Amino acid sequence: MDPSASLWKNPSFLKLWLAQLTANIGDQCYSFALLWYLLQATKSGTALSLLAIPEMVAGLLFYLIGGVLADRYNPRLLMVGADVARIFVAIGVGIMAAMGIEQFSFFLVAQFLLGLFSSLFQPARTVALKTVVSLEQLGRANAILDTTFRTVRIAAPMTIGLIASIVPLSALFFVNATSYLLSVVFLYAIRVSLTDTRNGPAAKMTPGQYVRDIATGVRELKKSRMLFLILLFSNMGFLVWQVCYSVGFPFLAERMQQGNGSTLAMLMGFYGVGNLLGSLYMSRAYYTKYLLVIMIGWTLQAGGFMLLAAGGAMHWVAFLGAAVAGVGGPFIGIPTVTAIQVKAGASTGKIFSINMLFFTFFSMLSSSLGAIWLGSWPVEQLFFASSLFLVVMSAAGFAIIKRTSREQRQSASL
Repeated sequence: MDPSASLWKNPSFLKLWLAQLTANIGDQCYSFALLWYLLQATKSGTALSLLAIPEMVAGLLFYLIGGVLADRYNPRLLMVGADVARIFVAIGVGIMAAMGIEQFSFFLVAQFLLGLFSSLFQPARTVALKTVVSLEQLGRANAILDTTFRTVRIAAPMTIGLIASIVPLSALFFVNATSYLLSVVFLYAIRVSLTDTRNGPAAKMTPGQYVRDIATGVRELKKSRMLFLILLFSNMGFLVWQVCYSVGFPFLAERMQQGNGSTLAMLMGFYGVGNLLGSLYMSRAYYTKYLLVIMIGWTLQAGGFMLLAAGGAMHWVAFLGAAVAGVGGPFIGIPTVTAIQVKAGASTGKIFSINMLFFTFFSMLSSSLGAIWLGSWPVEQLFFASSLFLVVMSAAGFAIIKRTSREQRQSASL
């Protein structure tokens, strides 16, 4: 049986895919509209850097809780509830934008709420996919969802840039709310029981049980030095990536063409093109040296940032740099998740949550540095310094890989 054909004939998977597709399109509308609205309102790199922090704080507080809930309760109902809540948040932000409200604290609260509900949605979606798709088709299903996300990141920003020049910017927030509503419809239409039968009936978790489960994952991570290095190096680069994407891209777009949001949409679109190309390559690649592939990904990001540093004067170089940096993304994310699945054993979920905490920590630190220090740099200097940091980090990773390989050869000889 053709795995591709049978997967698309699975009505539950098709509805789950449609739910992600509509939500991803709406998320792109929201992200673009919020960045451009606040850039015009504040003209502040510090403000744009602070914008990501509340969502990250919510992830730190609720991501592990979301994973536990997804394992113990019906993930479909969790996803529906999270999407309904996000509808109201998107509508509220749209009303504020339509009224011209520029009180920055309101947008920070909205970001925290979106982060909270996303922390509940994402683990539930992971469990739901494992329930509606057979084990043999799980890899294929994940590849389809990842490619869909990358494709949306290409098409949506370029289209949104054109729409934003015709309709009020606040309309994009209501488009996001509509996309969540469509997602709710598709998710609710899934008729199979999305429950994880391995865990038995849902039981009330005590704080002590949460602590013991997390401690088990930490102990397993301590036993695997290579897995710890994979988690560390796959997330360390976000120390500069976050501020470059949330501050560097908008300010570079404004420098390239004053007051035109379509330039920002083009930069994000070219980054999405690179993401898609990297994702398509990784879906066909076979590898076992996960850390090596991750270091190659960060090296590509460093090269892209270096080109972006020169893109203010030559626009085509900036678009090329965004695409090159985008190629590196799947080289980092996909091997990290695969390594966790292969090496973590029975603690896969807990170590995946620890990985998300690493990611959130470095992203929050990046946003904080952007607000305090990096956000005030000239945009060319920001991209150049970030590229140098990634080069040094990649060199350290390659050195560790070489030393580990030498130690393994010596151990085999003995």
